[in-house]
Amino acid sequence: MTAKRAATAILTLILIFAAGPASARGGVVLALSGGGTRGLAHIGVLEVLEEEGIPIAGIVGTSMGSIIGGLAASGYSSAELREVIAGLDLTNLLSEKTNPIFVPLSQDSVSPRSKVPWVAISSSGDVVGPLGGMSGVKLLERFAQLASRSQIVRFDELAIPFAAVATDLETGEKVVLRTGSLATAMRASMAIPALFDPWPVGGKLLVDGGLVSNLPVETAKELFPGYPVIAVDVSGTLKKRKDIRSLVDVIDQSLTIFTRRNVENEIMKADLVISPSVAGVPIFDLTHASRLIESGRQATMDRMAAIRNLAENAPPVAQRESLCIAATVASIRVEGATADLERRIKNRYRYWIGKPLSNINMVRASREIGDQEDVLAVDYRFEEAGENLDVIFVVQRNPELEINFGGYTTNLHPHRWVYIHGVRRDLFTDGDSLRFNAKVGSQWGIDASYLTSPEKSKSWELTLSAQNWELETNKGTRSWDRYAAGVTRRFAMGSFQAGLGYAFERVHTGGIDYDASGPTLFLTSNTLNDPTDPTSGALFHLQAWWPDMEEVLYRATYFQAARLSDNWRFYFRAGFAEGDETAAGGNRAVFLGAAEELYSYSGNPIQGERMFWWNAAFRRILMKSWWGALNTEIFGGMGFVYDDTGNRYRDAWEAGISFSVPGFLFDGKLMFLYNDEKDFKVGFFIGSPVWGHYPLP
Repeated sequence: MTAKRAATAILTLILIFAAGPASARGGVVLALSGGGTRGLAHIGVLEVLEEEGIPIAGIVGTSMGSIIGGLAASGYSSAELREVIAGLDLTNLLSEKTNPIFVPLSQDSVSPRSKVPWVAISSSGDVVGPLGGMSGVKLLERFAQLASRSQIVRFDELAIPFAAVATDLETGEKVVLRTGSLATAMRASMAIPALFDPWPVGGKLLVDGGLVSNLPVETAKELFPGYPVIAVDVSGTLKKRKDIRSLVDVIDQSLTIFTRRNVENEIMKADLVISPSVAGVPIFDLTHASRLIESGRQATMDRMAAIRNLAENAPPVAQRESLCIAATVASIRVEGATADLERRIKNRYRYWIGKPLSNINMVRASREIGDQEDVLAVDYRFEEAGENLDVIFVVQRNPELEINFGGYTTNLHPHRWVYIHGVRRDLFTDGDSLRFNAKVGSQWGIDASYLTSPEKSKSWELTLSAQNWELETNKGTRSWDRYAAGVTRRFAMGSFQAGLGYAFERVHTGGIDYDASGPTLFLTSNTLNDPTDPTSGALFHLQAWWPDMEEVLYRATYFQAARLSDNWRFYFRAGFAEGDETAAGGNRAVFLGAAEELYSYSGNPIQGERMFWWNAAFRRILMKSWWGALNTEIFGGMGFVYDDTGNRYRDAWEAGISFSVPGFLFDGKLMFLYNDEKDFKVGFFIGSPVWGHYPLP
């Protein structure tokens, strides 16, 4: 890159001489402390320095200071940082739940989908538990999107030179991150122990830098000698006993106690200290964002005379070499993947080689790789290759074995379970997986599903299941055991997924066995922008089975989401199902309410040949926090049931209001219902249901 560097040097000289007297003011270095969302005060500090024309020669950040500092160093203005914070949904970013707000009955609904395993076995055979309450994968993905405007190898090449401080969990030593992925550096620096998983970087397991240097003045002095260092301290003060009310408060208080010594040691070495008023603000509370930013502004303006004096006596900001935006891709490399996954990634993106680097393509590719079943997280970095760049994808794989425990209970119907769910990966080949789920309760069930490949568009799926069901319907008690096996070829293209297969079933009821087999089909289109709090898009799902080539059984469901305002959502769902009341002793009929199509009929579903239903809900988000949200919904719905002659013989409706607490630690809902039978019910739901495959075997 010699020619490009020479051109940069010439341009620098031109700019220096053209700048005239305005260039006389020197630069300052910022040391930004950690402090959770209290670190939003850093934006106010940056905003005032920007308005006053104070050049920034470098930024060193710890934890939240590394996030705000890293984005500012990437070229984000203070106004853009305000926009980023305003659009940030911390609840969803911290949520480890992958249970969507609406799940159609399908193969994807037979297993709970928590991302935090209770027990896991690594590739080396070691048994491990969760290393933190939250994996932080969503945060990494968001950081990668925000940092994608910069194509750099070293953080010195950013608009403002930058470094992030983390702690080596094995040795307890300070780690200063200055190269590689900016998103990874920010994610590692804010890995608060017990709350977030440690983050692997360069063979080290890193946690929050606040443990060793929560206010990184010493590092700033070492990296930028000769420049005055302004320390911005938002580490906060100790809470009163009455303010310690949650696990996060305990962790926050413990970290403040633990980091106070290193903050006191380093703050004395700063040339100037800015201490915004952040007392009393929880570490994961964005509701005080405006107040915190304003606090940062006010504290900076109070010290502006001293800041100007420092800048006027400081050396000028050093001119930096910048990586040419027109660099092309020299090669694709992969770290952390199996040989098979590495080969697939290289083959998929080798057409990039020789073409200009595209940040949009990088973010999209990371998302595509991360969607594979055996991948936990994906990041990327660049390395110089002459005048061009090598692209390196850094892959974190899921553990070979994960086991989760959970349950579901309600007072409205008898379907209550305790379940164990597991995934075994790399069983026969790299990337294959075996999922299993066992539930016990008033009914029982066992499911196993084997996928030959983590790529949804190239996978065969083999399924085995055994289920016991008992329903108290309007036509009497239905009880049966169902055993099934099937094979499916999966396909995927864009937002569509599909599968064609063949399935066998045996239903045992009333002492008689009913056997059937036939082709199966499923089709899914998913354009929801978020699975847990969608504000736009739709989800359509169709599944069908043709037992003995006689009558096709199918079920189609549709879900639509819309954002009405920051705190209001509108949801609409509808469905149609076709059964066969005359087959398998009547146990292939449809049952309106059995899968909570209408909540008030879940304990006494309506049996028929086919059914149609719809629901509409207005959701108001009352409160959001790191652990989830508190919502209220006003909803209503109707259902129509037809007999085997095609006559609509039963209409039903319900309306109600509910309060729900969806979160990664707890899922609960309290519901008040009224229906067409003038029946008023109060119901509660705890946990996530595991319904099964219906109508597929």
